[in-house]
Amino acid sequence: MLYVDGMNGVINHNETIQWLYTLIGSKFRLVVKTALKLLLVFVEYTESNAPLLIQAVSTVDEKRGAKPWSNIMEILEEKDGVDTELLVYAMTLVNKVCLCC
Repeated sequence: MLYVDGMNGVINHNETIQWLYTLIGSKFRLVVKTALKLLLVFVEYTESNAPLLIQAVSTVDEKRGAKPWSNIMEILEEKDGVDTELLVYAMTLVNKVCLCC
């Protein structure tokens, strides 16, 4: 998707970022890992993308009636089958967003 539309296409289409954030809540590890990596690329592309991710997260979690960043928090709170790679990606994403805002 990033290669077809280019990063500017993704930046201008917040629904794509919402979809990627939603995928973080998947029960499939590789889907979660890929979504986290793509969101990291998005946030690292330019600092102005961090507020766009925050907006997408707020929109998704509001619609679900969940607390903000609940998908990320589920990864960080997981006690069974701890996957350190997912923990690293999740914390890196949170840190990148916090540093940019």
